[in-house]
Amino acid sequence: MGTYLGQNFLIDSKIRHWIGDKTKELFQKTWAKTLIEIGPGKGSLTVLIKDIAQNFILFEKDTTLEERLQTVLAENTNAKIVFGDVLEGEFEKEEIIPKETFVVGNLPYYITSPILRKFFADETVDFLGGLFMIQHEVWEKIDFNAEKKSYLYRLLNYRYQVQYLKLVPAKAFNPAPKVKSCMISLFKREKKPDFPFEKLVDFLDHFSPYSRKTLGKISKMLEKKGMMYDIPADFQGKRLEELTWEEMEIVLREK
Repeated sequence: MGTYLGQNFLIDSKIRHWIGDKTKELFQKTWAKTLIEIGPGKGSLTVLIKDIAQNFILFEKDTTLEERLQTVLAENTNAKIVFGDVLEGEFEKEEIIPKETFVVGNLPYYITSPILRKFFADETVDFLGGLFMIQHEVWEKIDFNAEKKSYLYRLLNYRYQVQYLKLVPAKAFNPAPKVKSCMISLFKREKKPDFPFEKLVDFLDHFSPYSRKTLGKISKMLEKKGMMYDIPADFQGKRLEELTWEEMEIVLREK
């Protein structure tokens, strides 16, 4: 996979071909029609996946790579390269990106959370799934079984099943990073939690700024501002990050 400015290049051929094969497998599994690649860089993965979908869209920030990518895609008349910041794309508009979309990319650490949130934690964007290389540290924060549940964890796991697939060693990159990387996939859940997504976002927006306090103390603070959250007595001594999905359902049904 490629690069945002300053990103490490994947040079391990075995891993690159594994990603190419896995992209095809998951793309077909989701019955997607459009494939997006984020940060194709020099096109080392692009050349392996460019013929998977009839509608293939690449987002690359580094305009110096245009000639190389155009060469890689020379025979693919259905491919489109968008040079710019993928975070600025209006993906909620179906005329720009169809809903039957699968996304693949190597995500630099500093934009991993924003991209995952934009693509998979916004109900106006209805992507089928994704295959990403991310830093292992990020995976530990979004794993469904994570001990401490972050804001991003809640948003992603509400609609998607996030699965760990493969460890990618530092030596697979040039230059070699100082951190571990891994491959993850996201697929839509067959059953979502028993409360509206909007209610979850509202709750997180009000409670997350005080995450070090207990839910009971936060609810009293919010009550003084005219916002009423009826936190069950059993949960008032807990912090937001400690709530299980079952407990979150109880809290939000009480709201």
